[in-house]
Amino acid sequence: MIPPVQNGMAFVMNREQQRLDKLQGAELNDAQKLREAASDFEAIFVQQMLKSMRDATLKSDLIKVSEGERVFQEMLDQHRSEQLADSGSLGLGEMIYKQLRPHLRG
Repeated sequence: MIPPVQNGMAFVMNREQQRLDKLQGAELNDAQKLREAASDFEAIFVQQMLKSMRDATLKSDLIKVSEGERVFQEMLDQHRSEQLADSGSLGLGEMIYKQLRPHLRG
């Protein structure tokens, strides 16, 4: 039996921690790490934007939203935000990278 999900945000944060651990363990140079961090920041920004947009919509008490549906929606928003960041369509990650690149050592 699968235990009920207690906190969807904890699952999302655990996934982000796994990505961070992978990035820290990888043999990447500073420029590659900066590019990855800028892309991750863009993904987090887009995820927060999607969350704010969803919170701003009107909700009906006619149909109750289950905890599972809420967790699924958070995970879907995270996946969409990562796809948007990876596609570079917003360009925020690239702008951050270009702004911080001159400050790298070496």
